[in-house]
Amino acid sequence: MAEDPEETAPGPADGPDRRERLLNLLAALIETRLGLTRDDIVTNPTLGYPPGASAARRSFERDKATLRAMGVPLRDTIVDNDTRYRVDPKEYYLPDLELSADELAALHVAVTAIGLGSTAGEGALMKLGGIEGAGSLPIAELPFVEVLAPLFEASRHRQVVEFSYRGRIRTLEPWGLTSKFGNWYVVGFDHTADDMRVFRADRIEGDITSGATNAFTLPTDFRAETYLEDRPWDYGSGRAITVTVRVDPGFEVAFTQAVGPGVAIAHESDGSTLVEIRAVEIGAVVNLVLGFLDHVEIVGPPNTRAAAVAALEAWGA
Repeated sequence: MAEDPEETAPGPADGPDRRERLLNLLAALIETRLGLTRDDIVTNPTLGYPPGASAARRSFERDKATLRAMGVPLRDTIVDNDTRYRVDPKEYYLPDLELSADELAALHVAVTAIGLGSTAGEGALMKLGGIEGAGSLPIAELPFVEVLAPLFEASRHRQVVEFSYRGRIRTLEPWGLTSKFGNWYVVGFDHTADDMRVFRADRIEGDITSGATNAFTLPTDFRAETYLEDRPWDYGSGRAITVTVRVDPGFEVAFTQAVGPGVAIAHESDGSTLVEIRAVEIGAVVNLVLGFLDHVEIVGPPNTRAAAVAALEAWGA
């Protein structure tokens, strides 16, 4: 019987790859709402499972055991005769320690802005550091931005704010604040655009004007950092449009993982999958699709499809 290369590989050489795979697997299991089957997981090229059904299955079984040994609440349920795996964020993150609103807001600012010198300490404090229903990503030594205080207060008290951004007045429900790429961002529902938007705090011009308290309700599953994943099509100053793409069978898991959570999908009779992406920057969607070569095509709208065709022609020239 052929040996499993992952079983026989030297420990130190294999270790870093497997650690990265465990982190990616945990992120995927937290993000999914419906759960992922074993086939969804081991055939996803971004997770890095070895080729071959037997090797991939053994690797996944070891990864499951490792996550559970670490205390990760990995759940499995039977749906349509398939076992689906998921990690409920409510079970994974620390419970509410009944901090006061002021204590929680102060802790949120502190642990997001200051490097703690310990990944374990950062992980524990970051589980405490978000305001209710929100979270953030730890980045050391972030610069202080004057508008942060009024934005945090408005978010905490559920106040609609107004500010100038790139020469336009914005009316925003500040659902949460978080940090990435060395900068602060506010995420929320923009009344001006009638859609979700992300604004970089240091680019806000002038003062913040806040309205009445309890003016909006925050969705229970909202996570600010979700909107700052590496999805460049979310960034821009125009209105978002819905781009529909068709994905070949066998590539739907990899593509939806690349797009991120919250995408609308529909399965076609020929085995392909239709995926809808809300995008502000159309060029970024075109670049994403081109990365999957002829396995993914833009169906509409027509101008976006034309942009993809032009890019392909230029690429092949």
